Amino acid sequence: MMQSATKKRTALALVLATTGFPLLGYAQSLKVDPSAFSLTPANATSLRASQLGAANALPPAQAAPGQVLIRYNTALSAQSIQPAIATLASRVTAIGHSGYSLVELKPGFESIDAAMARLRALPGVAAVQPNYIYHATALTNDPQIGQQWALQNSHQTISNAGYTRNNPGIAGDDIGVEAAWKHQSDCSSVIVAVVDEGINYTQQDLAANMWNGGSAYPNHGYDFVDNDNNPYPRTGDEQHGTHVAGIIGAQGNNGIEGSGVCQKASLMAIRSLSSAGGFTDTVTKGIFFAVDHGAKVINLSLGGGGTLDPAFSDAITYAQSKEVIVVVAAGNGDAAGNGVDNDQTPTYPCNFTQSNLICVAAVDQAFELASFSNYGATSVDVGAPGTNILSTVAGASQTTDFSNWNRTSTTSTGWGFGSVALTASDGTKINVPATANPTNYGTGTYAANTDDRTWANFTFSPAPQLASLSFLLTGAITSGDFFNTSVIANNQDPFSAGGINLQHLSGTLTPPAASIPLDAACTSGSCSVGFQILSGNNGGGKGALAALLTLDTVAQNTNAMGLLDGTSMATPIVSGIAALLIASKPTATPDQIIQAIETSGTPAPTLTGKTTSGRVVNAMNALAKINLSIAPIANINLTAGVSQSVPVPISGLDALSLNATSSNTAVLPNTGITGQTTCTGPGTCTLQLFATAGGTSTVNLTVSDTYGQQATTSFQVTTPTSSGGGGMNLGFLTLFGLFFALHRGLSAKRKTELGL
Repeated sequence: MMQSATKKRTALALVLATTGFPLLGYAQSLKVDPSAFSLTPANATSLRASQLGAANALPPAQAAPGQVLIRYNTALSAQSIQPAIATLASRVTAIGHSGYSLVELKPGFESIDAAMARLRALPGVAAVQPNYIYHATALTNDPQIGQQWALQNSHQTISNAGYTRNNPGIAGDDIGVEAAWKHQSDCSSVIVAVVDEGINYTQQDLAANMWNGGSAYPNHGYDFVDNDNNPYPRTGDEQHGTHVAGIIGAQGNNGIEGSGVCQKASLMAIRSLSSAGGFTDTVTKGIFFAVDHGAKVINLSLGGGGTLDPAFSDAITYAQSKEVIVVVAAGNGDAAGNGVDNDQTPTYPCNFTQSNLICVAAVDQAFELASFSNYGATSVDVGAPGTNILSTVAGASQTTDFSNWNRTSTTSTGWGFGSVALTASDGTKINVPATANPTNYGTGTYAANTDDRTWANFTFSPAPQLASLSFLLTGAITSGDFFNTSVIANNQDPFSAGGINLQHLSGTLTPPAASIPLDAACTSGSCSVGFQILSGNNGGGKGALAALLTLDTVAQNTNAMGLLDGTSMATPIVSGIAALLIASKPTATPDQIIQAIETSGTPAPTLTGKTTSGRVVNAMNALAKINLSIAPIANINLTAGVSQSVPVPISGLDALSLNATSSNTAVLPNTGITGQTTCTGPGTCTLQLFATAGGTSTVNLTVSDTYGQQATTSFQVTTPTSSGGGGMNLGFLTLFGLFFALHRGLSAKRKTELGL
């Protein structure tokens, strides 16, 4: 039951950044749209995982440095060209029975492309190619992983999708987490706080990944709405926080449901919102709690109006002072579901300017900006998948097409079922199941003196602790006649004795302002819900149409999953990536983590000019970037004509390559810098520098990895200028002066001895 707000609240009211159907239009400014949850018809078993190959490999997009493969026309040609190959190769090794040989190039060769060009020009060579790098797949054994397109987009069609554009999308348009999991899948060393509606911490795919709050916080966090230490959902429709938590850290590789971005995690549950929304005080308390109890990432899948909230801003600044990253949603557009420009119409917390904040837009399965997503060239930083996102929910949800409902009528018109057309947030027309009385709703009227009923039984396993009912309702009932909604335990007519009346309406019918609690009737695991038109002598009204009926539940030990759309779903993807990076490199600063996330993503044309980066986040690229480095090197002195060794410490993931160039080739020719080809992995490698003349030059070093990331440094070399061409330097003149003085002294002494 929605609580009354008896105490004075601060100015900003917050709602969840989750989309719904715009034509429903019944979400009040402080409430989340109850229809926003596009959940699966039943529990997770109703979803089918796409068929995945057991040993798929990544595309051969990268190649080993310093190596090529060669295939000869015949064994004779192989023998005849060995001398020519020897000028390039340090070693040639046959590869089984393939007919190919691995050619390992000599250190200092200019490039793979140049080597292949020279090898192809040799007579008797049939083929030359790079030595491509492949990776074993890192997909988990979770049965729903094939429906989690954000983790691996194989051009699959997402079942029961609420967002229809680009479903299916484009293969490969995902966050690259499969490759990242080879290096880092465990984020349990990093506490991620989910400031939301609370989390069902008994959810089978979340229970093992909850924060250990010790004896002070045994339920993994705190509830700032009800002011207790149990941040568990309080109504059946409080699904949002559990869904967000699963995107970040649903347990991976455990054989149930799906996986989060982090397969292992430490999720802190903070209930700062109810299904009706939240306030500045509850949210800021949640932020302070998270920071003070060790969170390194805070997820805020919420948003408010365009009024600057200093208290909220101060909480973000406090997190900044403690080096905590805050990831926030860009927001889900206007009342019609169309994205708006946050640069022109600010939305907070997205429009706060603290450097520890990342604001996230939503993209679809083809990396196009979602139609509902807000954007901003200066206020929104990155895009992330935010449509048809499958994740954990707090309990099973059931919908209906009304076809199997019981119908009793005292008239010939009564209740019928079918579908009604709605316009989705992306502008697409969709048909949704509906029931209506009269059967010719829209052209006819309901009958007088009637008691028309329709109802159905819903069963849940496990039995829910909480249940809520939401539906679209429209129509008109003549004064003195009534539209009723009722519920009763077990499989029976809810309008019979013992039924609980939920609605008793006359006049214009509109959807419920909030989901209707069904806890009293449904906690046994079986309850029946129905509609009734009860009319007197008048009749003749338009009637009633109900559609999109959903029963949401919260249940212990559930394994339910559901689909949601919204920037709320894009935000925890970025939070999960941030946790992966911190777990991989704990010494990295928040600025470094954020910079790695924002600059390493996949360029997306629809985000250009709509975000600061123009990119969709990529977990593997960001992980590679945060781990790639080249240590600073002190300036050194060289001697012309003498080779000198310079140690170069580099680090990174997978194969690395080093490129070194000289700014003054008259002093240090590029051909005088050798040894780059030995720098192919983490550690300290050695360059050889051979200066040919005096002067100074800057040596620019770039280390690259197989994921397109680079790190740079530079140092200066100085070579003393030698004498030449009759010139005399200062040292020579000094020596000459000493010799001349000595000679004059000896000559004078001799003259004295001779009496001259």
